[in-house]
Amino acid sequence: MQANLTSLTNPIWSNAEKTRIDCQITTSQFGDEVLPFTADQFDVEPHGRAIFADIVAGAYGPIAEYVPVPEPVQPTVDGAQTL
Repeated sequence: MQANLTSLTNPIWSNAEKTRIDCQITTSQFGDEVLPFTADQFDVEPHGRAIFADIVAGAYGPIAEYVPVPEPVQPTVDGAQTL
């Protein structure tokens, strides 16, 4: 059974290179269940590349900018040895 895309919301670049876009989708197969999806410019599946192209073309509104995940800060204690 082939699922059809019924909605796509909240597109946001998922990397600084702008080759992947995270979003939420609903499909005909899963009804109203909202699913996370990453559209990839180089996806091995044709539907992934097609969805990416549609998002970039503006079919689903503006794409939010990529927000890098901050590097974790290693807690330190005065006088403690670090590994």
